[in-house]
Amino acid sequence: MSTRFGIIAEDKSDVDVIKEFLAKYLKPSEFSVKHFVGQGCGKLKSKCQAWAVNLKKSGCDHIIIFHDLDRNNESRLRKDLGEKLSTPGTPPALVIIPTEELEAWLLTDLDAIKLTFSIPAAGMTKKIPHAETIKSPKEFLQRLVQQSCKKIYMNTTHNKKIAANTKLEKLLTCKSYVPFDEYMKTI
Repeated sequence: MSTRFGIIAEDKSDVDVIKEFLAKYLKPSEFSVKHFVGQGCGKLKSKCQAWAVNLKKSGCDHIIIFHDLDRNNESRLRKDLGEKLSTPGTPPALVIIPTEELEAWLLTDLDAIKLTFSIPAAGMTKKIPHAETIKSPKEFLQRLVQQSCKKIYMNTTHNKKIAANTKLEKLLTCKSYVPFDEYMKTI
C-alpha cells in the first residue's frame, strides 16, 4: 500500500517540486499526492483548515503545508497557520516554510541547474555559499539562467526539473529544509 500525502501549497509548480522531493525518500510507486493550491498565500491561509480536513477525509496519511516566507515574520506566519490547523476536526499537519521562497532550495545545487538548462561547466561560474540568504531567489534564479545560457527560466516548467536533479545533500544545507527531511525520515 502506498503512502498518501496531502499537499497544500501556493501554486501547482510548488506541488510539482514537493513531489520531486518526496521521490528522494520514497519510490514513486510508494506514494501518491492529492493537493490544494491557493494561487498565492492569501487563499492558502484562509482555506488551509478546510483543505486539510478534505485531504484527510479523502484518505491522505500525511498533510504537509508549504508556504513561502517571502518577507513575512516566520514565527508570526507559523503561529497564524498553526492556529488555523489547531481547531477540532483538523488533522495534524506539518508546516514547512522555506526561507523567502522555495527557489532558494533549488539554488543549493548549481549542478542541477546546469543539467536542467544544458549549461556547460564553464558557463556558470557563480558560487552560492548560502542560498537561503539570497533576496528574491526566484528572480535571482531567472537572472542566473539568463546570464549563463541566454535561456528563459520559467518557474512553472523548470522548477520541477531542477528539483528532480537536485541532490538531497545540497538541500540539507538549507535550515528551512531540515524539518521536511526529519519528517520524511520518520515515515
